[in-house]
Amino acid sequence: MSKWSIETLSAACAALVLIMLGWLAGVAWSELGFWEHAGLALLLLAAASTALWLMHKLRTHLASTRQQLDASAMRYRDLAETAQDGMWQTDAQGTILQINQRLCDMLGLPPEALLGHSMDEFHDEATLQRLCPLRRAAEQSCMGELHFQHSDGTDRWAMLSGRRLHDRQGRLTGALVLISDITEHKRAEHALSLAHAELENRVALRTAQLLDLNIQLSAEIAMRAQTEAALARSEERLQDIISMMPLSLFLKDADSRVVLMNQACEQQWGVRQQDIAEGRDVQHFPEEQTKDFQAADQEAFASRQVVIREELVWNAQLQENRLLQTHKKPVFDADGQPQMIIAMAIDITDSKRNEENLERTLAQLRELTDHQQTIKEEERRRIALDIHDDLGQNLMVLRIDVSLLHARTARTHPRLHRHAQRVLDTIDTTIRSVRTIINDLHPSTLELGLGPAAEWLIRQMENRGPIRYRLTLDSEAPDLGLDQRQTSAIFRVLQESLSNIVRHAQASEVEVALAQDADAIVLRISDNGIGMQPGDHGKRAAFGLKSIRERVHALGGELRIDSQAGRGTALAIYLPQQAAAPADNDEIQKLVKTVAN
Repeated sequence: MSKWSIETLSAACAALVLIMLGWLAGVAWSELGFWEHAGLALLLLAAASTALWLMHKLRTHLASTRQQLDASAMRYRDLAETAQDGMWQTDAQGTILQINQRLCDMLGLPPEALLGHSMDEFHDEATLQRLCPLRRAAEQSCMGELHFQHSDGTDRWAMLSGRRLHDRQGRLTGALVLISDITEHKRAEHALSLAHAELENRVALRTAQLLDLNIQLSAEIAMRAQTEAALARSEERLQDIISMMPLSLFLKDADSRVVLMNQACEQQWGVRQQDIAEGRDVQHFPEEQTKDFQAADQEAFASRQVVIREELVWNAQLQENRLLQTHKKPVFDADGQPQMIIAMAIDITDSKRNEENLERTLAQLRELTDHQQTIKEEERRRIALDIHDDLGQNLMVLRIDVSLLHARTARTHPRLHRHAQRVLDTIDTTIRSVRTIINDLHPSTLELGLGPAAEWLIRQMENRGPIRYRLTLDSEAPDLGLDQRQTSAIFRVLQESLSNIVRHAQASEVEVALAQDADAIVLRISDNGIGMQPGDHGKRAAFGLKSIRERVHALGGELRIDSQAGRGTALAIYLPQQAAAPADNDEIQKLVKTVAN
């Protein structure tokens, strides 16, 4: 029975006992005296207390039993999930009740595609009769090899073992099956059999070739005796030529054994040809390099053309690996079989090191440039704040004093009143100039985020010329999740881009779009101007784009330019998204008041 049915039955029994005792007490109550009434009341109270205590003990025992059962089930699930083999459990009808993650990975199916389904849906009747414990009535367990198809369409093999499950009364409750993946073992066996067959074919082919060569050899012995002297002289001259070559040259046979190497190659490898002959190169080079050499040789034979690649070669004299650029040309015999490899090698170790040093230097220069830009922006911000706090306040105090003087001299000193008015106009002009200088140094709207700063910049650009601007913001956060450094850098990129458009693009419309997605901040700037002309990258004006590119690269972003002559220019900046802590409401209000002042 379930937890609730047991508790309900216990409560019902206790209530029934109390009702019967109450009924009996009611029947006998009128015939009893005072002390008998008191004893009967105490008896009823004791019976009720006993019933309540028994119900409490029963609930405590049920809770402890349920905790032990949950802990046992958790250990069983942990054991099933950490097992290296797949596992499933079915009921007596073959319906899958439980599986582990390893089984889902082996089959390539989600758990919902297996749970609640019958084994008949996945295997034919012959396979079930052979491997399903429920179909083998004479045996309690079974074991065998299973061939199945993965969800990606590939063939897989597994070793399956299972047994029937019974309850305490001996009734059949289901089956438990374990499955081990033996796909790689099967594939290795298949590859081994293919390799063995291929080896036998090659041996038979080579044997037949040797027989043919033996037949031809008897006919060529006389001719070879005449050509051996000429060949020896020719080989001697060839050896002289090869040894004098400044470029590293070596020859390999079809089995990747070095058969010839010139003096430059010996110096490059740090080993003599006598030491590396007859397969002793395996002892000279590390095992991994020897395998890589053989793989590269086989690649050259398979491609049937010159293969150029970079390889690490151990130099015994220098006791270090040298990076070589090898050029390998495969040579085949008259029958099209691999005969040898003619290879040349160029030592590019120093050039690679110089290239890496150059890249590190370039990275350091970019970091230095970004650091200088950051310091410059911070200095601009500091100067702007100092001007706002000191000069701005002084001008405001001065204006208030002059305003008071202007108000008091309106009737008594007309000439001084007019002079005070001119001073007020001068002070107002100076205040506007100070505000312009502050915004040029560090716009106060940058403290509100990139979105408000971009809107302010667009309005400023519209007031300066006839170009029409359109800004699109696709983000709920005004700062777009950027910190102060990123906000300032992207704002300067936008400012530089718009200035370039005004100076060079001859455009009438400009579209600016700021968008934020899960991975990046995207800034797109496009115009309908004349576009970039051929040779613009070499002009001095192109330094603006170079500056923008370096700023974007320093932030880890990417700059894309799409421009055609007469069709305008489009710049797209992709900046990786970084989490930024949002400002408090009080701080935002302070920034708004600062901008308003």
